[in-house]
Amino acid sequence: MNLNHLKAFYILGRVKSYTRAAELLFVTQSAVSHAIKKLEQSLDAELVTREGKRIGLSPAGKTLFKSCDSIFHEIEEVTDELKGFQDKPVYRVVLGSQVEFGTTILLKHIRAFLEANPLIHLDFLFSHHLNRPLIEDRVDMIIDCKAHHHPDIEKIPLFRETYVTIASPEFVEQHGIRSLEDLSGVNILSIDKDLTWWHNFLISIPEKQHTHLKKVMQINHVRGIINGAMAGIGVGFVPKYTVLHELEQRQLIDPFPGIKPAADHFNIFIKKKKMKLPKNRQLIEYLCRVKPSEFGG
Repeated sequence: MNLNHLKAFYILGRVKSYTRAAELLFVTQSAVSHAIKKLEQSLDAELVTREGKRIGLSPAGKTLFKSCDSIFHEIEEVTDELKGFQDKPVYRVVLGSQVEFGTTILLKHIRAFLEANPLIHLDFLFSHHLNRPLIEDRVDMIIDCKAHHHPDIEKIPLFRETYVTIASPEFVEQHGIRSLEDLSGVNILSIDKDLTWWHNFLISIPEKQHTHLKKVMQINHVRGIINGAMAGIGVGFVPKYTVLHELEQRQLIDPFPGIKPAADHFNIFIKKKKMKLPKNRQLIEYLCRVKPSEFGG
């Protein structure tokens, strides 16, 4: 079996798309298709099935894919081990996280890890869509408050994320915001129109009061919501860690300090096999030692 053909098959089996596999392998789609055909010919077995646009694996393909998963992980593992024989080995780790958390908090607390582990090179992927990069091995691990259900993925609890409603003091005074009823005539700043973004707030108040949040202004970025609230165009709802400075300086205030929105939980998600790699374990141990308060939790 040709190792390049095996790798093309393995990547295709992971992403279930010839186009995506070609992108990850930096080759053409026809090159991936050719590699699969050559591999099937050499094994005299059908490996890949296709129903319309859906790509799947045959029983023989599933058996081979399981072995490939072990083989390519072992190659990654031994590659790191062999770096120990180099004068100046560099162990690369790619860490993914939500955009706002990564840019606002994570980068501020990673310097100590880099100074303590000079042989580890960290790269970052900040995105609101982290499941696919994790499954496709484009990142070694991610920090996320969303659930990632997959039999190969391990979840490690990290910290509790709290939320807060925000508005400028002038806006609250101008509109006389004292109760939930006072929200009926003001802009509700939200990432989405159906207020899924405000879910943790809504489940913390009586359902009959949900109707007061009806004038929704969509702003599809957390920092935009914060700036909009500071500019006095509405009431926002954001993770508390994103506005600690603004709250301390009273550029923003919580109009409803008596309401305690439900919290989310940030976790580290990593494939179980990647947990064995020392470079990944070192980063996980560091992240778990950081105090939740430093992460804004």
